[in-house]
Amino acid sequence: MFTNSILAFFIFSIANAYSVLVIQPGPSFSHQQPIMSLTEALVAKGHHVFAVTPNEVQGLQSDNYTHVDLSFSYTMYAGGTGNKADKEALNLQKPMTLWEFIEPFRQTTKIPPRQFKSEAFLKFQKKVKAENLRFDVVIGQWCYIPFICGMTRYLSSSDRCPPIISFSTFSKDEFNEAALGSLPHPSFIPLVTPFTDKMSLWQKIQNWAISEIFFPKLRDIMEEAAEEFFRQNYGPGAGRLVAGCWSNVSLVINTGNFVTAYPRPLSPNVIEVGPMHIRAPEKLPQNLQEWLDGAKEGVIYFSLGSNMRSKSLPQEVLSNLLRVFRELPDGYRVLWKWEEDEQIPGQSENILTTKWSPQQSVLAHPKVKVFMMQGGHQSFQEAVHYGVPTIGIPWFADQEANVLRMETLGIGVLLKPQNLYCYKRIKSIVDRILHDDR
Repeated sequence: MFTNSILAFFIFSIANAYSVLVIQPGPSFSHQQPIMSLTEALVAKGHHVFAVTPNEVQGLQSDNYTHVDLSFSYTMYAGGTGNKADKEALNLQKPMTLWEFIEPFRQTTKIPPRQFKSEAFLKFQKKVKAENLRFDVVIGQWCYIPFICGMTRYLSSSDRCPPIISFSTFSKDEFNEAALGSLPHPSFIPLVTPFTDKMSLWQKIQNWAISEIFFPKLRDIMEEAAEEFFRQNYGPGAGRLVAGCWSNVSLVINTGNFVTAYPRPLSPNVIEVGPMHIRAPEKLPQNLQEWLDGAKEGVIYFSLGSNMRSKSLPQEVLSNLLRVFRELPDGYRVLWKWEEDEQIPGQSENILTTKWSPQQSVLAHPKVKVFMMQGGHQSFQEAVHYGVPTIGIPWFADQEANVLRMETLGIGVLLKPQNLYCYKRIKSIVDRILHDDR
């Protein structure tokens, strides 16, 4: 009886353990955090996860976890994390409108080809072929689906291609949801436009243009780049590996919800899971703990995220920010994410710079009263979770839409990048956030 019970247990365990391929090409730490959390959870459940990503899950040691290291990809972003960026690196160090973002988006199509031709991935590719590895499901970054789908088909036997899950670290998956029956509804659901759910006629027209022109253009750019990659590297007929990839997605997982976006109708195979990356705050480094503890009135935390760098700000903007912070009332301090070893020229004594900080732990500290940020989706979610009012300085993509959502929720204020050239504008917004009881 006992032996039969043990046998049944192992059969049940094996039947519920899956082989999962994760491909998340984007070299942006904030957008890697959610997939790292999902990877960790899948491994903990006993599934075999093969993660092709720029970031390894630190401390995750398991026979069920294989990481294909694409960390070199950070050099493909200007000012990339800890590395010297190459000459053709994607420059995200300036404000851009949606339509201006088309050319930088075109540059992002160069990321998967270099990753798929890297030594680490070629070694993994040989392992898949040599060991006849098979994947039950593939989880791929939403905007790179043609590359992910094409590579999945190439790695799989011709008669067995696993289902693909699109994983979006934005509030919506503008590329894949419509194919699954979740229409965009541009008349009352803003896309990445800086509108609310109560749009004027002109705003509705702009929102419609984004839905019907802008996003199809981006999808075409990505699909054409993927076809070209497979033709050049796997033969003239290999472009067919990309055919129909957008409609090959079986499920969409979004890390947004009705807080960071607006309530909207969804089909059953589009699932909003919210902020997957939030976890119990880790212990702060001693210098940061003492700095935050020592602020009698409170702390302003200034960070422009993992893509935009404070060191890229023009000198006039830096001067205005330094003046505003220098003139804060006694008892207020500033923690500033600054990517250089040296201090900011002209930095006052109430400012502490740090190249990196555990952001969630900082936001969890009771002395942090204001979060000056770029409007990124993950930072937005963290600010909500820890209850810290925001000053959003959006630069590109979905950031202005996120900051406007913060305003409609009454938890933050928009500070446009062009207003950083105005000392009085910065000061009035900082004073408003610090002293408005709401």
